[in-house]
Amino acid sequence: MGDSNFFSKLFESLFASNDPEAQKKRMLKSIARDLSKTKFHFYKASSHEVLPALGKFFYEIYKVIAPAQIMFQSTSLPAFKSATVDAMLSPKQRELLATITEEAITEMAKTKPIKEVAELVSENAHNFSLEFETGKRTQIDELFNRLNQFRNFCSYDFYFTLKKFDNTIRERNFDIVPHFNTINGTYIAEDLKNFISVAWALPFDNNWDDMFKLLKAIKGVEPITANVWKKVMTRLRAVKDQHVLELMVKHITEQPDYNETPKSESVSIVDAYVSQITKTAETTVKSIQDKQTHSKVDSLLSQIFGDTPVQPLKYYNETNSGQFERKSLGSYKFHEPLSYLKQFLLDYGKKDIRELSDILLVRGSWPNAMMAKPMSEAYHQLLSLSDKITEFDSRLAETVDYGLKFKTLMPRADRDKEARNIIQTALRDVNGMAAALIRTTSGNLIIYAKTLKMCIEDFAKAPHSDLITNWREIDHFAEDKLKDMCVNTYKKIYLIVTLLQNFPIPKEDEEIED
Repeated sequence: MGDSNFFSKLFESLFASNDPEAQKKRMLKSIARDLSKTKFHFYKASSHEVLPALGKFFYEIYKVIAPAQIMFQSTSLPAFKSATVDAMLSPKQRELLATITEEAITEMAKTKPIKEVAELVSENAHNFSLEFETGKRTQIDELFNRLNQFRNFCSYDFYFTLKKFDNTIRERNFDIVPHFNTINGTYIAEDLKNFISVAWALPFDNNWDDMFKLLKAIKGVEPITANVWKKVMTRLRAVKDQHVLELMVKHITEQPDYNETPKSESVSIVDAYVSQITKTAETTVKSIQDKQTHSKVDSLLSQIFGDTPVQPLKYYNETNSGQFERKSLGSYKFHEPLSYLKQFLLDYGKKDIRELSDILLVRGSWPNAMMAKPMSEAYHQLLSLSDKITEFDSRLAETVDYGLKFKTLMPRADRDKEARNIIQTALRDVNGMAAALIRTTSGNLIIYAKTLKMCIEDFAKAPHSDLITNWREIDHFAEDKLKDMCVNTYKKIYLIVTLLQNFPIPKEDEEIED
């Protein structure tokens, strides 16, 4: 009889194992038995119903974390990241940080050259970063990740879940005692999955005191006292250890293989914090630098051209540059200095410099002609450069050369990578030509001015001058104001060269960035 019963059960088990539905039913029965053995009576397996006890479980947690929910809703995650690092800074770091704030940099720039300010800010930002040794970084990251896990847990929509047990319940109103009903398990299966994903991600073995101290430092109050939170954690731990909620989901959904992965994420926040501090400091320095440059440029323009506005070039100008900048293709990088040079050559090159050169180079008597040669060559170069700038600018007209290429390719730039590459290459070529014109013009102005300075010094030696021997004679052609002509022209050249120094022009062998 015993052998017969044994073989009968073996036969049944062999055939049953090949029947997925039968196997699934056995697993669900086993899950139901496991649930009945737990001390938490949240679920009635025979009817797939969730009992009011689970509603009460969620409600007790909801009452505790409600103040924290409000706190997290009113403060952004980046703000919590910054506050976490701020709370862990050493005294030395606080001192360094105080020197690289926007206010500190602005004050420093009032008494120090901007170049010196930039160097000090860079050094202090570097030293600030070095203070975050590996151990400290780990400590900060662990504190923030614990805070973020707590935030994720508090952000769970308890109110939405509780409404399924009692649709009269009001959000964060605990004056009225709710009446929880028994509900169909399918109504709450997804809620349970979501809760598991955030609740079981909490680090149950960690000390939470430092996190609550941080929250109090940020907001001025503790949203939850540490002792009350410990009680919540104890209750959660008991439910977690007995796998109550997972078993419920498996039975409700009839998915015995269900396995929810807790929503655990570990992030490193120090590098981003340091990067933001450094970027803000660098932006502040750059802003001050730009303001000083603009102020200096405006002053120099006023000294050179007076109230006369400088006319932009016809095509190589700020307006036309915008079409490239809007599509992040590049820009006409040197349109400002080139327009200033063109205006200078028109206003002074073809008038003041021409008149002065006619007197000094043509009528002046140079015992050593080689001394006049650099000035003469520079002068003739300057005469032609205004036209060369115009020729360059004309190549950007829509009907010819580069201008036609840009007009053809720009409509395709958003969707055609090859078109973008061609445009960017052409822009580099155009900017390269503009830079070359600026280098050539400023170089010739400097050469001309060097000899002119020698002439001014030589004029003072008359009648014992040795560079030009007939100063008195040629002074007549300037109505006895030749020295003033020389000095004024030298000043104008000095001013335009100084103006150009505010616009960094790459050297001939340097690559021009987009």
